Amino acid sequence: MTESKKDESKKTSAGSVIKLILIYIGIYLVCSLMFVALFHTGLLKNMNVLMYRGIAFIVLTGLIAAIVMGVIKKFWKFVTVRDIIMMFVIFCCVNTVLFTLIPVTVERSVSVFMLSYMDENSDKTFTQDSVGEIFTAKYVNDYGAFEKRFNEQVVTGTIKQNPDGTYSITDRGRFIVWGFRTCAEWFDTDRRLVYPNKN
Repeated sequence: MTESKKDESKKTSAGSVIKLILIYIGIYLVCSLMFVALFHTGLLKNMNVLMYRGIAFIVLTGLIAAIVMGVIKKFWKFVTVRDIIMMFVIFCCVNTVLFTLIPVTVERSVSVFMLSYMDENSDKTFTQDSVGEIFTAKYVNDYGAFEKRFNEQVVTGTIKQNPDGTYSITDRGRFIVWGFRTCAEWFDTDRRLVYPNKN
């Protein structure tokens, strides 16, 4: 192979890599917008647990991303089956991290509620006790935060209702608690949350 042919082959290869990167970015952005838009539709509205609904949407839009990559493969041969699989994996992994880090945190976080309340009432000052009372009155009582989380556990099967109306933890629940405690030990988090009776 002559030098000119080698240079031409390198340019073609570099051009294909750039095109492939742009394809990845384009598909990722379009399907991510689609993922966000799905939350504003009635699709899977009966799924009361935000986390589950979000994961279902991530898998759905991840499959669409892979399908689009597959269609592109028919026109541009430098796209491979590996790229189709990678598109699905990258899309699902990145969006799962972002989804659990931001929207799920916003829905569940005490800090989000506290800061948002203080922002809406920025003409006032607060003591630590007064913010605590507001949190209990509004977040816990008015918004039914405890009931919502309790019902989520029933839906996910970590607790079950007994014939007499009481509730018990299930084997799945025990397994999850084991995971929480392992995580607490590995990352040295507050043990009171995973061992309530020992503190």
